[in-house]
Amino acid sequence: MKTILMITLLAASALSLAAQPNANEIMKKSRDQAKVSGLESRTKLEIHDGKGNTRVRETTMASRTFPDGTEKRVIVFLAPADVKGTSMLIFDYDKKEDDMWVYMPALRKSRKIVSSEKTKSFMGSEFSNSDLAVGNIDDFTYTLDGTESVDQQECWKIIMLPANPQIATDYGISSKVTWIGKKDYITRKVVFLDASNTPFKEMYFTGIKLLDPATQKYFVTHMVIKNLKNNRFSEMNMDQISLNKAVKEEFFTLSFIEKQ
Repeated sequence: MKTILMITLLAASALSLAAQPNANEIMKKSRDQAKVSGLESRTKLEIHDGKGNTRVRETTMASRTFPDGTEKRVIVFLAPADVKGTSMLIFDYDKKEDDMWVYMPALRKSRKIVSSEKTKSFMGSEFSNSDLAVGNIDDFTYTLDGTESVDQQECWKIIMLPANPQIATDYGISSKVTWIGKKDYITRKVVFLDASNTPFKEMYFTGIKLLDPATQKYFVTHMVIKNLKNNRFSEMNMDQISLNKAVKEEFFTLSFIEKQ
């Protein structure tokens, strides 16, 4: 009887493990979930210095996914006056390193953001340039580290290690820990660890909105990133979000951002 019971328990355990997706599958589904055919939105970026002072930036954003899987995104700053017209163009590729460009009105020209600049602050906020891109799935290796609850949502906890030393340098981290919702595959939380394996930054994703019921596409409308070393934090609040599968292709060109 004990032997039969043990066999039954082992079989049930094996079936349970087989039903669990592996870490790579979870990350790929999460990446696919974040992609929509096209959308436009307005965003407010609030930068808090940890001493009670706040700066506000207002932007408009458009995104479109193309047949080859490339997601192109353009961000244009609307206010305040000292950053108005500053723009960013981002190409998120599936199989190669992302491309990013920035246009500064004072310089009257755009320039490409090189890998060594991806750790730099995005417009003085706690978000880095690399935080704005989805990133190549092959930049990291993934290990499932159980499940945990984040904001009352059951999530997979995944350890992400850079695939090589150069990627670790480009991202400015030794590893990341990511929590992905089991229900919707939306990232709920990310912790960034430095070279000494000490957490130095945390990012939270809330305001999850069902953007397209037909395809069950969800969208994050609120992001908060906290610097654990200096208590600075920044927030992105997205509103006026609308699906638009026909976002003009001309928006995703250098000539467009240089006209802003």
